[in-house]
Amino acid sequence: MKASILVLSALYCIGISVAFADSSEAPSPGIIVGERLVAAKAKLIKQGWKPTRMHTNDGYQYSGVEKELAAHKFFELDTCSFDSSRCILYYAKKGTCLRVDTIGEQFNDMTVTRWTRECPEAPQ
Repeated sequence: MKASILVLSALYCIGISVAFADSSEAPSPGIIVGERLVAAKAKLIKQGWKPTRMHTNDGYQYSGVEKELAAHKFFELDTCSFDSSRCILYYAKKGTCLRVDTIGEQFNDMTVTRWTRECPEAPQ
């Protein structure tokens, strides 16, 4: 009897975790959390992901880490926060969008923190 209660409890917990899982989380595009941004971008390009060029006609002025990324031709950069140096970059492949979030204050130290199937917001 105790074993069946434990099994039912375990199944209930699994069901709850599946029901509340983040459905926006994309299956791994071959990059990993903690991987350096430069290596992650190289893998994405090799797999056919194309950088989504951001801020081409909106007059956006890069600052801080954003300037460093732009100098290294990371024009898929949407924005970086000032307080924590978290950045958002976008890629696309066969009609699917990929948002890649990073952290790091210097270009060579930037690492991937997560990715989702999310498209950039349309310019206003």
